[in-house]
Amino acid sequence: MQIDFHYYAIYTLCRLAGIKDEYSKKIAYASQHVDDAKYDHVLEFQSGGRFEQQRSAHKFLDLGVFSKSTGYDIFLPFHFLPGIEGEEFYEKLICRQNSKTAREMMKDTLNTLDKPYGLHRLGISLHVYADTWSHQKFHGLFRKENDVDDLELINGLDDSEAIIWLKEKFIPTIGHGQAYIYPDEPYLIWRYVGYNMKEKLTVNNQDRAMDALYHIYNYLTNEVRRRKPEIYEGYSRKWRMIERKIKHILLNRALVDERVKLWQEQLKNGFFGFKETIQYDDREWFNEAVKVIDQDKNIYDKNENFHQCDWKYFQDALVFHRFYIMNELLPKYEIIT
Repeated sequence: MQIDFHYYAIYTLCRLAGIKDEYSKKIAYASQHVDDAKYDHVLEFQSGGRFEQQRSAHKFLDLGVFSKSTGYDIFLPFHFLPGIEGEEFYEKLICRQNSKTAREMMKDTLNTLDKPYGLHRLGISLHVYADTWSHQKFHGLFRKENDVDDLELINGLDDSEAIIWLKEKFIPTIGHGQAYIYPDEPYLIWRYVGYNMKEKLTVNNQDRAMDALYHIYNYLTNEVRRRKPEIYEGYSRKWRMIERKIKHILLNRALVDERVKLWQEQLKNGFFGFKETIQYDDREWFNEAVKVIDQDKNIYDKNENFHQCDWKYFQDALVFHRFYIMNELLPKYEIIT
């Protein structure tokens, strides 16, 4: 999934579920920021103290993307949650739609909603949960199981066969790298032959994206509301009342920037029954938390109330989430990473 799903669609679902605007924005921001937290250098504060950043994403053109530590520490817990089906270790690592591990993760997320970073963890978990639909049949390590052949776009925009061939042959077998961004584009229908597949698989991202949103919406309107009623201000609309409008925007056949503009316009115009002007800024939380004195010399300091700011809580939630996945959830299924 991309920013149109992880931020704008999640924000919209939160509001339609009855969650207050301030909390909806917090959840949606954390959901999208999983893709933007690409820094792990330690911040040494001029006034004293230090803060070690937790990454949940990686710069794909960095050679470090090939390392096992990147696969185990970043891709598996945050983007390719192992589905634990099958007998062989690497088969168990393959991400599966709405898997048993994904459902257990979402259940555990309810138990931390009252933590200071509870809503930030909720956003992170929603990101990982949604990715089990779009990233299914791939896993986060650099291995043959992620091989893609004979890639074909059914309703793509303008990628030529030559460009598709280059992406398929020269991008490494990490995650869905050889399938490029195609698994994450909600409007797309595409086909490919994967590792150990005897026939070409047709993938309908439209069905996957809408099914993911349906399950997320049920989770927000039922499980989260029961555990955290104070963040709600109104009733939840029935899925059948909002499904058509969600489809109208989410499945728009356009590049991601154009899809984002459509979300922004329709939210501003009250398309969903409420009006809101929102725009995601990947540095917003960081700038609220940290004073950059001299970036070249790595000189920073804390802004006021750093200990209670969204960026610090988001980082706390990343640490907690990774520990839970790697040290509690996966070991139950003999997956030691």
